[in-house]
Amino acid sequence: MESNNIKIEIQAKNQERVIEIASQELNIDEKDLDITFVEETISDNSDLHNQDIMIRGSINLVNKQYHEIIPKLVTIYRVLSQILQDMKINANICVHDTELSKIDQRSNYKINIEGESVSTLIGRKGETLASLEYITKLIVSNQQNKWININIDVDNYKQRRELQLKRLAQRMAAQVVQFGRPIALEPMPPNERRIVHITLENNPGVTTNSTGVDKDRKVNIQPSILR
Repeated sequence: MESNNIKIEIQAKNQERVIEIASQELNIDEKDLDITFVEETISDNSDLHNQDIMIRGSINLVNKQYHEIIPKLVTIYRVLSQILQDMKINANICVHDTELSKIDQRSNYKINIEGESVSTLIGRKGETLASLEYITKLIVSNQQNKWININIDVDNYKQRRELQLKRLAQRMAAQVVQFGRPIALEPMPPNERRIVHITLENNPGVTTNSTGVDKDRKVNIQPSILR
């Protein structure tokens, strides 16, 4: 996939932020960027009725713009594009604006894959998506000679799943408090169990813990008086 021209899409709150991300992450002067902007409406993850305006910038690149050192965003785009092409999936790859890590000031690249036939990339309980993310991290990190943290989503599946888990945790916690009996949730991967734990950590009526091994590991919600 060594095309002379590629197009990378970046989504942020405003045009200035899109330009800033593109200039920093692609290592290109702002005056040399070829960007087309599109305004779109996004539903807030925590409130499906709350609409927000986001700006999507489509950046056209040619090889001469990044010379010998290929920027991380270009590498991520190329690797993901090749994987999707091999899987015969026609999709759009969009970079979402994310904060720098508070721990080490490294960028956490949040990528959303969008398209009509991308549901196969999610798999049962997100297992296919987790594998895609892991493989992409390995290949990109190998090509960049350092670990690159990449969070891949498919049609905002992770956002929807997070909202579902938060609502489930709160609903089950209410039942635990009402009836005074512990409840065990279905087995979940580590990232989903973490969402449940964080959602309920400040709930004075319940405590949570994880039990089980590997894929059978699950979250238990119990009344605080059992602690």
